[in-house]
Amino acid sequence: MSFRVSFFMLLCGLKEVSRVGERKDNPISVRSKRRITNALLELMEFTPFSKISIKDIVDRAGLTRQTFYHNFETKEDVLYNRLDEHFEGFLEYLSKKTVRDWEDVICCFFRYWQEHAEFMNLLMKNDQVYLLSRKLPDYYQTVKDLYFNKTDLTDAEARLWFAFVSGALVNMLISWMSSTGGISARALAKLVIAMMDGTVLEKSRVEMGNDVAMFIGHLQTES
Repeated sequence: MSFRVSFFMLLCGLKEVSRVGERKDNPISVRSKRRITNALLELMEFTPFSKISIKDIVDRAGLTRQTFYHNFETKEDVLYNRLDEHFEGFLEYLSKKTVRDWEDVICCFFRYWQEHAEFMNLLMKNDQVYLLSRKLPDYYQTVKDLYFNKTDLTDAEARLWFAFVSGALVNMLISWMSSTGGISARALAKLVIAMMDGTVLEKSRVEMGNDVAMFIGHLQTES
């Protein structure tokens, strides 16, 4: 079975599970979560996340503390919930693209977050990007179903591989969105693939592309 066909089948399965979950959600709870999330994101635009209280959030949302704790345990959970929504949005985004291989998947990852830069910039501004790094491992099973069942890696090895790659992707995303070099998402995806197959140090500037080499130079300057 080709990568494209197996990936499409996985997306269909995940979207069906998502729809089943949506049907079980209480509409009132869904609206409350949305109001709480929007209130927190609005507050984060002008107030450091560390200084935002639950009272601040519910006051802005026009809800009670009881409603907040019925839906979330902490304000970090609110951001985790939004990240879950973005993950579903990313799957939907992928389903509308031509995905032939992992370079395309990674390219779409960068492009998706480029299109949702406002949320990512809020996380960066409030030192909460680490939540994305913590959240990505929750999606391990999704990636495993797509790819790791075709390798000789044990489950433990596959989890370590995914932790390594997801951490690298998040850090590259942060550096990319913080830079002004105009490097393309496709160039970054090519760099990631070269890193994954161990050829990045063997490729010339011409093979990698000048924009990739520029990005590496940017990282070296930052360090």
